[in-house]
Amino acid sequence: MQSTALIHWLNQLTEPDTEKVKQATKQLQNLSLTNDFLLQLFQILRSEQNDQIRILASVLLRRKISKSSATIPRDVHETLKHHLLEQIQVESNQRIRKSLFELIGTIAKEDLQNEVVERKKKPAKKSNKKETTGWKEYLHLCGTLVQSTDLKQLELGMCLFATLATYCGRFVLEHWPHTFNLITTMLKTRPSIVVCEQALIILTNLVKVMTQKQYVQTIADLVPVANDTIQYLFVNLKAENTTNLLDFYEALLDCELPNVIGTHLQSIISTCLQVALRNDESVLESVRYNGLSILAEICRQKKKVLLKNQAILPPIIQALLQIISTTAIDSNTATDDDEDEPVVVAGANHVLEAMSYHLSPEKFVPLVIAQVEPMLQSSVANERKAAYYVLSGIIDGCCDYINNNYLEPYMTALKMGLQDTHSDVSSAALLALGETCAVLEGEISKYSVQFLPILMELMMKPENMQNHNLKVIRIYYAVEEIIGVLSDEHKTSIPEVLRVLFHVHASTTNTKVRELVLAVYPAIATVMEDKFAPYLEPVITQLSPNLSQKPNADMLPVFCTSLNTLASLCRAVGTEHCKAILVQALDFSLNLYSEIDEPEFRSAVFAVGGAASRVLKTEFNPNHLNKIVEHIFESLRSLNWIEDIAATETRKLEWVDEEEIDATSNGISDTEAATTDEDKNDDDSDDNDDDELADEGMTIENAHVEEKAAAIEALGDIVENCMVAVWAHLKDIVELIETMLEFPNVQCSQNAVTAAGNLLVSIHKMTTQTQITHEQQLVQNELDRLLVELIPNLCTIINTSASRSLAQVALDTVKSVLDEVKLDMLKHVTLLEKIAHSVQKVLNYKTKCQQDDDDENEDGGDGREQDGRDDAEYDAMLISTGGDLLPILTSIACTGKVSFLPVYLSSIIPKLQKRLRHQASVSDRSFVIGVLAETVQNMNDALIAPHLQSLFTMFYQYLIDDDEEVRTNACFGMGVLCAVANQQLLGQYETILSRLSQALIKETNRRMIDNICSCLCRMIVVSPKHVPLGQVLPVLFQHLPLQEDFAEANSVFTCLNLLYQHLFAEIETYLPKCIEMAASIIDDERVLPDAVPVIREFLRSIYAKHSAAFIQQSTTIDIKTMVFRLLIIYFCFSLVQFALIESVPLPDEVLIENYPSANFIKSPCDALHPIEFISLICQQQEQYPLKLTKKLCSNSINSYKTQEQQSQREKRVGWTISV
Repeated sequence: MQSTALIHWLNQLTEPDTEKVKQATKQLQNLSLTNDFLLQLFQILRSEQNDQIRILASVLLRRKISKSSATIPRDVHETLKHHLLEQIQVESNQRIRKSLFELIGTIAKEDLQNEVVERKKKPAKKSNKKETTGWKEYLHLCGTLVQSTDLKQLELGMCLFATLATYCGRFVLEHWPHTFNLITTMLKTRPSIVVCEQALIILTNLVKVMTQKQYVQTIADLVPVANDTIQYLFVNLKAENTTNLLDFYEALLDCELPNVIGTHLQSIISTCLQVALRNDESVLESVRYNGLSILAEICRQKKKVLLKNQAILPPIIQALLQIISTTAIDSNTATDDDEDEPVVVAGANHVLEAMSYHLSPEKFVPLVIAQVEPMLQSSVANERKAAYYVLSGIIDGCCDYINNNYLEPYMTALKMGLQDTHSDVSSAALLALGETCAVLEGEISKYSVQFLPILMELMMKPENMQNHNLKVIRIYYAVEEIIGVLSDEHKTSIPEVLRVLFHVHASTTNTKVRELVLAVYPAIATVMEDKFAPYLEPVITQLSPNLSQKPNADMLPVFCTSLNTLASLCRAVGTEHCKAILVQALDFSLNLYSEIDEPEFRSAVFAVGGAASRVLKTEFNPNHLNKIVEHIFESLRSLNWIEDIAATETRKLEWVDEEEIDATSNGISDTEAATTDEDKNDDDSDDNDDDELADEGMTIENAHVEEKAAAIEALGDIVENCMVAVWAHLKDIVELIETMLEFPNVQCSQNAVTAAGNLLVSIHKMTTQTQITHEQQLVQNELDRLLVELIPNLCTIINTSASRSLAQVALDTVKSVLDEVKLDMLKHVTLLEKIAHSVQKVLNYKTKCQQDDDDENEDGGDGREQDGRDDAEYDAMLISTGGDLLPILTSIACTGKVSFLPVYLSSIIPKLQKRLRHQASVSDRSFVIGVLAETVQNMNDALIAPHLQSLFTMFYQYLIDDDEEVRTNACFGMGVLCAVANQQLLGQYETILSRLSQALIKETNRRMIDNICSCLCRMIVVSPKHVPLGQVLPVLFQHLPLQEDFAEANSVFTCLNLLYQHLFAEIETYLPKCIEMAASIIDDERVLPDAVPVIREFLRSIYAKHSAAFIQQSTTIDIKTMVFRLLIIYFCFSLVQFALIESVPLPDEVLIENYPSANFIKSPCDALHPIEFISLICQQQEQYPLKLTKKLCSNSINSYKTQEQQSQREKRVGWTISV
């Protein structure tokens, strides 16, 4: 083969003509099969005058060697090695030198690194690779050059050594003592900038592969020297050559060695801040961003060190404020992008978010406020702007603390910012307001009356109606989020907001602004629900033109936004109001599916499909459903999100990187990182790392990832609402859900976890819905199989995910499955134990996302303070979510008498109680007491015995807590503890009653009062004789009926029923009130289903024994709402006595006007079930107004105490215990 022919085809490969490139590619593929191809390429590399062709030849050489090393003849391989070492010593072109170093590194990896791997393998394991003898010539040359006194020779030696460390780090690490001495000498003496740079590269690459603790001390000793060198290089290198100087810090943070950074953390932070603060041409923005990214990672990994040395934090906060204030952010320039924020500002926000997510808010927020407060009052607009950026950066991670401690001044500052005359300041305040409303709820609603008028005024400004810029985006973002926090009393302003939105949509000609308007409607519809129906028609009118014709490239974003808006509206408003347009839009978009190849479009179609499944359910058109499911499967299986550099395409050789060829053809240097090849072609290595391989050959395209997230979310909706219709696709559904559980994107994995939960819950519901035995068994078998398959996956995510939000979603999903499946889990005790173990790991800070990498904590979570003292709010949320599983786990395991439960509870209960430290936060106190109260409710007397005293002490202490929610939880806990402990707590009744009396005297919270009543009732049920009924009952009935916590109805009426049956004399006086309470609550939807039979039994007993009192009391109950409740009960009693209803005459004394008696009595059936009869009466009650013209009974019952005596009893607010 003539080298001239090869040069010809290489030249043609770089031409822009596609056909010529294809022809050259084909010819080169043929030529590559010849034996002397590689040597000819090297000859071109060495002698060709055209640098572009030389670089291309080096690229082809390297790719061919790395891809096909096993097929290269031995003599060719050795010849190339010899020629390369010769050429590198004489080459003067820096671009060619770089290519030669990469070639040397590629071959060295084959010859040297694989030797290390082979030595580690077991003798019995045979390797498929050809035998290698190392590269002694290379090693000898390195050793000679690094000892040279000639600076040029020394620099070349260090470059060769750095190449060796980059590609063969593990091999170099075997000679660590000599390498350590060399690095130390070079970093301290600094013979030249090049030598320092290469020494740092060597050190960085060796740190990446260190795993043994024997290296800890030597690396720790090198940190300060390396840190000084980095600062020296930043001063002396050109900006474009500083891009990798901070890699050493990243390697330290990522390495597996503990205690490496140690006491040097502050100096590293100082260097990163210095780099980030250099707002001049001496440092690239990307390098400044890297410095900020390292700071963010330090906050994530070293929270314990930062909290112990809080003096480190103020300089960081001050630097971030300075960075933001000195960076220009133009909020008014028209833009087509949703984000136009400088990269350095984004980096500063990442640091703030990391600090807020991982540091204790009690220690972090006051430091921030101390520095932000003066800047809010500053006369310099940029300083005010920076202050609002900082507030927006910390609110998500510290929302609870700010809500409880700073809400009023915080919202006042935001209002001032919105009204600021400087546009950039008001834009930053808008961002802060949107971020605040996105995470806060409750009390913040009252501030909407101040903010909405300002926001509406901003929307109505002509410049904001016609221009699309960063500030306008933030206006609508703030409106959308503040609408989402409105309480019922503040929703009256929504119609005015809608009027403004309608006006803007009609007035603007900017399609981007119309998109923003459309995006606000779902938030409003979600808040208003069916009350949004009157506004649906004008909104649909705005959407319809966008959905009636195929969009072009310019209108596609509007089309997608319209689809997403329609999907959200349908979810919020419901079937009847938007069913027609939903079906129409789904049909139209499915017809366009094959014509529009855009991930944003597919995401919008999936959103509509998911909404359709929720709205239409069994009415979902099978054709539409099958199409949307097929498209979802196609999207989830697609590899469009991956750009595989090594993939063979039309323009690519099997071993050629097209990007490198393109770069070469454009005169750009061969810039592929040397680490690229190190991660390749190591399939036989025991140390092969999947993440490294992924990094080498794959890059994530955001739009395609978002498409997958939308697809798996829609699949979750479909299996939740249309499981029967897609049963035939079950195998594919399970396969894709399991695949997406491991997808390298948190949002996709979260949606997959939710879909897995929806699938299990839906299949379990199917087992109860079908009455066909063989079908029921088939579905049950599938459920059992999927539980065994999916639950371990969810537990693995909880234990091993690095994302707290993903672990939290997995915990929530497991809880929803347990709530649905309940006792069916007893068939899978091992799964139950696996879940319990995961919960225990969460509460013990043992999961991966909870692991601290702090230097003082070598064993992960073992060293952390587990009382929650230094928890960030996201840490506390994860603990809370894990704790929420404890009650349902206890309920199932206790019912099944599972053997692991007693030991398990003995570990968990003290762990939770430990969080009730001195000065524990309100959220911690409420969580621990609430979870333990619910857990106690599901225990039995044997399980409770070992923990009785500690639980009693805890509930007793917090009965008089300052926070009403904590008091309520403690009171509930005390009640269920008395009930479950049965006779074991009788000796403490006097103490409990005294504390309840003390609490009731001062109590104003109605929910707490309801729980005090419930607690008393539970105590009476356990042992009436241990409760002074004469003193307690007057106070009890003074505070009944229940007004807020209707979940306690069961305990209250169980007590009343017991008193009525066995201690009638005690309750006789209160019989009228009992009847009134029961009649008023029996059909209240807030009452739990398990309480209704208890209330019905209570009334049935009264009617059977004291019908006169029953009838008399009915005259005092509100006519419109109570008469039919009593009639329902009356007929229900009759139905119990008579199996069939043939005729039931109304009493002569009762005349009900406007009511058709025949319809009331008669039924379309010969016989009615009691429940059906009650339902019929309830339906009639809604259709016909009532008017009583005569009392049911004109006589009073003399046995009741006089009203005056009753009034005297009600004046008492407490009771005295006398023994």
